[in-house]
Amino acid sequence: MRTRRGDPARSGGAGTSARAQRFMGEADELLGAEVLAGPAVAGLLSAAADPDAAALGVLRVVEAVAREGEGDRLRAALAGSPAFLSRLILLAGASEASIDHLVRWPDSVFVLNGEDTHLIVGSEDAAPDALRRTLFTAVGADPDAELPTATMTGEEAVAALRRRYRDLLVQVTVDDLAALEPTSIVESVTALLSDLAAGVIDAGLTIARAETEDADTASLAVIGMGKCGARELNYVSDVDVVFCYAARGEAPDDTAARAATRLALRLVEIISGSAAEPALWELDAALRPEGKAGPLVRKLEEFDHYYAEVAHNWEFQALLKARPIAGDASLGAAWYDTLNPYVWTASGRDGFIEQVRAMRVRVVDLIPKKETERQIKLGPGGLRDVEFSAQLLQLVHGLADDRIRVPTTLRVLAALGETGYIASADAADLAEAYRFMRVVEHRLQIPRMQRTALLPDQESKLRTLARSVYALGDRSEGRLADDRTAHSKRVRGLHEQIFYRPILEAAAGQDALTAMSAEAARARLAAFGYRGTKAAMGHIAALTSGVSRAAVVHRQVLPALLDWFSEGVDPDAGLLAFRRLSESLSGSNWYLKLLRDSGVAARSMAQVLSLSEFATGLLLHNPAAAAWLDDQERLQPRSVDSLRQEAAGLLERHGAEAVEPIRALYSREVLRTALGDVLDAVELPAIPGILSQLMEITIDAALSAVRAGLDAEADVPDYEFAVIAMGRLGGAEIGYFSDADVMFVHRPLVDDLDSEASGRLTAHVKKVALALTSALGGTGSASLEIDIDADLRPEGKSGPLVRGLESYRRYYAKWSEPWEAQALLRARPIAGSGELREAFDALIDPLRYPGEVPVSSLRQMRRLKARMESERLPRGADPKRHIKLGRGGLSDVEWTVQLLQLRHAADHPGLRTTSTLGALHAAVEAGLAGEDDARTLETAWSMATALRSAVMLFRGRTAAALPADHTELEAAARLMGYRPGSAQRLAEEYLGATRRARKVMERLFYEFD
Repeated sequence: MRTRRGDPARSGGAGTSARAQRFMGEADELLGAEVLAGPAVAGLLSAAADPDAAALGVLRVVEAVAREGEGDRLRAALAGSPAFLSRLILLAGASEASIDHLVRWPDSVFVLNGEDTHLIVGSEDAAPDALRRTLFTAVGADPDAELPTATMTGEEAVAALRRRYRDLLVQVTVDDLAALEPTSIVESVTALLSDLAAGVIDAGLTIARAETEDADTASLAVIGMGKCGARELNYVSDVDVVFCYAARGEAPDDTAARAATRLALRLVEIISGSAAEPALWELDAALRPEGKAGPLVRKLEEFDHYYAEVAHNWEFQALLKARPIAGDASLGAAWYDTLNPYVWTASGRDGFIEQVRAMRVRVVDLIPKKETERQIKLGPGGLRDVEFSAQLLQLVHGLADDRIRVPTTLRVLAALGETGYIASADAADLAEAYRFMRVVEHRLQIPRMQRTALLPDQESKLRTLARSVYALGDRSEGRLADDRTAHSKRVRGLHEQIFYRPILEAAAGQDALTAMSAEAARARLAAFGYRGTKAAMGHIAALTSGVSRAAVVHRQVLPALLDWFSEGVDPDAGLLAFRRLSESLSGSNWYLKLLRDSGVAARSMAQVLSLSEFATGLLLHNPAAAAWLDDQERLQPRSVDSLRQEAAGLLERHGAEAVEPIRALYSREVLRTALGDVLDAVELPAIPGILSQLMEITIDAALSAVRAGLDAEADVPDYEFAVIAMGRLGGAEIGYFSDADVMFVHRPLVDDLDSEASGRLTAHVKKVALALTSALGGTGSASLEIDIDADLRPEGKSGPLVRGLESYRRYYAKWSEPWEAQALLRARPIAGSGELREAFDALIDPLRYPGEVPVSSLRQMRRLKARMESERLPRGADPKRHIKLGRGGLSDVEWTVQLLQLRHAADHPGLRTTSTLGALHAAVEAGLAGEDDARTLETAWSMATALRSAVMLFRGRTAAALPADHTELEAAARLMGYRPGSAQRLAEEYLGATRRARKVMERLFYEFD
């Protein structure tokens, strides 16, 4: 393997910037000598994937080493070993995560020093047994013992093991990056990564034994599945395993089973759990029989029975790459010998080939369309196509031909070519493409050591990627795109021939910031997007200082949380909110356990706290709801029946005092909805309906509570009372920001009331309405308020707050204006007496669904709309950006639909709905609106509705217009389901949608040509 040197001719066009030179100068100052100056170093920087990042990374390492008092040692090593300097610059230019590790553990930088061409790849140190011994030694375990057990335990052991793993990983990474032809060593790299994973799992098991009661009663074999089993692991990937156990000696089986389960659980924590030293990767046992529903550990005979009698077809394909990787070697070998034969008989099972083919199609269909072209792994012509092709041919022909029974994809391709199952030229083409794409996948993962196979869409990142893929010649993103396209096209063509050929069916039958100086930590926070770095440092100190359990847990999880906060739109707000939440729950064991043990909950919390001020505020008032973040099912909306039952229970227990508990119920469920919204656990179009149901249930229950208190003390005739929702609540279309537009109606249950009794009742029902408004809108409560607005009632604020049913009848018969009929299109009874609700609907239906609309009324309606556009739009507001009153906004769509309802609902019952979109769909079915026009209106209305809710979620207050602030727009975009960095895209799509909707509105509403 040839390796890179610092020849400027290999730089691919990148020079050394003034910024890079400044960083190197600062590093030299710390070293006390000009070790990092001169043309040779400039050449090394120029050859790096990202010269500026390389210089910054070197500076960070030098700072960290100098803080440890090892500056002289580093200076001497760099000055005395050009290879050491070259490796450090090469690594810093391509892998920020590796530099993060060296900054956490400054003396680990010296693992880059060595005079051999390679540090580890191809050396004796890369042998599986050598890796195992190195990792065992790191935790004080004897690799030659019958039952190796670490002498170190707890956090100390976990940190030591993870550190040693990453030291070795750094060596693998730099050897890989240094290769002039990385495709030539990709097999060595993937095998080494797999053996390193197997070794660290085996060493982790020695820690688990040292910590586990009765550990000596059970033998445990760890079986590697997938890429680890095949010795073709990526830099960052889930490592799929299953656990097989056997009782040792005379130990009872139940004792051994419990011990083996504890060993396996602790092993998963050691590898994947939260700790001061970041987790390595996910150790995933989900491929075990029965998946997560099945026992974590099984005996060999139980595995045998499962695969003989129960297993699904896909599970035999998963067995294809399985091999023992850690633990009891003899038990692992027995497992392999027992189960491997099942793999080769699987293709004869009913429907096997069809299911394998269908599985691949499903994988492709699940890729978001906008990502398909950038997916190096799952996309058409990607890595998975090569792997599926090879595996299918293996499974079809492997029973009769043991020459192709090999687990590694590249070895399978070679064997298939050699045995004639595919043309040798095709095998070579597939292998060449596979090697290239694996190198690209590795180069995508190396920068942050994150699992990814998605090519970046930013030109600068593509350029850096290309420079890390190619060491010589043209290192441009254009070459990368051309090569990737050519390989993918060839793979796709071959894949279609090999995978889909019908003949097969016939043949088958973080940075730990607290370890830095304050200055360096603040600089690092700033680099990650924190604006108030001084305040952020204060929050970190407050969370992590002391010896309390909370401080210990915070120290474990903060590195990850800080990184996740930085991925949000407002990291500072996320960190502050996390501090407030943690301070309120610091004494709660369940919360600390949730933070420590649930990566899903921690990441979800980070997303919510850094993206939604509204949800964060509710969460701080109801911190126990943080427990929901560990289970997406708990973020799903509750059924209407269950909510009404809970409200009824509150009324039964508290009577007239139930309003506050009812408001607390409302706040809690709005929080559930908001969390589900932010975390994509609830479909965006469903949100308005969910929120409307919550408000309806709350108003109905609160009305009962108010009446329970007032009616008991009043000397009034029996009566019915109802609340009629208007506007967006009537349409079940509210957002997080919406008031409750309503009208109040009552009806005495006694005929022929005298004037005195009638007067008392009139005064009383007004008191009920005012009490309801006050009870739900009071600001002294920690619960959300509901602002009840009755201004849409007849005569507006000048008219009675509550009218009798007959009063409404007389008013509408004599005084009603055309706009009131339009407003009644959204009228929907939501609370109070059921019979009165029905009577009110029957009263207003002839008015809002007339058989004919006079021309004068249509003219008045259009004049009113035009006047609203010119007079109600706030001064200085951009009519293209105003969400409600702007061109193509909510008002345009709603008035267009309402005009269709007024004119045609009498003849088309489908139009008799308070829902804007429901009426629009009915208009299409009735032939009153074209499908394209309706789609245009629906798109604009839905975007405007979602935009208002998204801005409310982000900043906790309403938005009148499309945000001009980039941060606000970016947050809205993310909450609406756009990818990060899509602020401008959202603005363009919103303006385009409303522009098109305005054209439709002018044609349908104003009847412009």
